[in-house]
Amino acid sequence: MANAKYLQLDVVTPTGSVLSAQVDSVQAPSVEGEFGVLPNHLPLLAALKCGLLVWRVEGKRHVAAIGPGFVEGGPDKVLLLTDLFASPETIKPEAVRKELAKAEEALKAFGKLHEGPEYNELQRDIDWAHARLEAYALARAV
Repeated sequence: MANAKYLQLDVVTPTGSVLSAQVDSVQAPSVEGEFGVLPNHLPLLAALKCGLLVWRVEGKRHVAAIGPGFVEGGPDKVLLLTDLFASPETIKPEAVRKELAKAEEALKAFGKLHEGPEYNELQRDIDWAHARLEAYALARAV
């Protein structure tokens, strides 16, 4: 097998492909921590959590917010399957801040009980809001 110079990055949601690009590197958040993939990486399969997807093309950083899902990687490709994806230009920070405040208020109702499907869904909503706000801020910090 020849050495790969680039990675083919594909991000797919239930509505279809949202990103397809040849990239130099990829970073993403897994449930076990953030990971990076460069060309010629060993095979990889991981569960994703809400956070930042960062990829570089010719040294230029690009970011987006992603939700939970799965990633498969290899020497010349990275495929992310996720329910949620937001590029910075589609993020409306005021609306996201309102969603965040609403979810944090609902989370307070759980008190010290931090378990159950409703709690997990609210925590995911909070993580998703934070990921979008961070992607928006990073995209403007260039």
